[in-house]
Amino acid sequence: MEDIEIYELASQIIGVITRDLNESTYAKLGGELTVTWHEKEKFGAFASILNGAGEPPKHCITIHYELVRQVWRDAEELCIFLRSIPNDSGVDKLYDFYGDRTKLPKCFNDEELVKNIFIATITWVYFHEVGHLMQEHGVIRAEFARGRGDAAQTTDVHDFEASHNERLVGREALVSHVTELAADFEAMHFYVFELLRHVTDPDFVDDEKRTEVLSGLIYLMVCGLSLLFFRFNGSQPILPTAVIEGSHPNPLVRLEINVPQIFESLDMIGKFLDHGLDRKQLVMLCAKAAFSATLYWSMTKTEKRKFDNRFMLKGLLTNPVVLQYLQPVVVCWDEMLPRVKELRRFGSPLGLMTFSDSFRTRIASVITWGNGPEGETNASSPSDSTAK
Repeated sequence: MEDIEIYELASQIIGVITRDLNESTYAKLGGELTVTWHEKEKFGAFASILNGAGEPPKHCITIHYELVRQVWRDAEELCIFLRSIPNDSGVDKLYDFYGDRTKLPKCFNDEELVKNIFIATITWVYFHEVGHLMQEHGVIRAEFARGRGDAAQTTDVHDFEASHNERLVGREALVSHVTELAADFEAMHFYVFELLRHVTDPDFVDDEKRTEVLSGLIYLMVCGLSLLFFRFNGSQPILPTAVIEGSHPNPLVRLEINVPQIFESLDMIGKFLDHGLDRKQLVMLCAKAAFSATLYWSMTKTEKRKFDNRFMLKGLLTNPVVLQYLQPVVVCWDEMLPRVKELRRFGSPLGLMTFSDSFRTRIASVITWGNGPEGETNASSPSDSTAK
């Protein structure tokens, strides 16, 4: 597909979602959501709040053409790479862990595979920006990061360059990280429910094929999300650090947080809506997709062109450095949540980021000193944790 065709497809997809949101939500609030496209070659997007406090929401999402172009090219190259893995090779046999060696869903043709990865990824990015707008993160950052009630609202909430090339530290960095994770959570909630709305539509897929198609779309979504965060990360894995600095969380840590939300949400919904996938199937499906993206990225985009398991999902609660990083994140979100609820004028309560009691207990009890396994990792070692 030519670049101009990619831009046209992206505009069409985003245009439909924007029109639906305007009709279903913004019109009722007397406001409007618009989308603009930016020609500067930057892999990013940002959200703008154009109204004053208490006025009908006038929101704008700006997406760089380069982002959608690169998302398509990455999806295209991923599919070519996975199809090129020789049968019975060492890499091929790695898939036995996941139950079979199928690397791409068979219910879609080659063009549909790339298109579905593309649609899932840019839709998630769009919903992430909507998440910033829903929760008025410009206001939240002004009030909570600067520590004064008369702080000026930040009109634009940039992604992947929120610090405007100035490295954030301290409270400002913490609030920026927390609002990014909160927008991620809103985005995933939006995406999962939109996905289920589509696959339960008999005009979209027949009943007998519904589970197969849903499995395929979940798999491709995780592939796309993984590639998105790998590209933000770059060719070298950024080691997690407990030190919160910069405008965005470590992209690989964000991926570790986002993927479980997919299977947790679908598992919960499965108790009320039988979609044909149990928890174990969902976990293995997501893990296999992330593995496929890791294979592609580390073997084609890194300097050594070799499989690098540092890009692999390893489980959010297994790394004491990440656990320490999350301690102030949870505390800060608890402080901000009441104000977020005041400002948030639409959306399901399920879109608000939550931390379970068991999760809170786990991060609170992490010990990084002494003779235990957690003591072997230096949680305070410095590392560049900002997204690229």
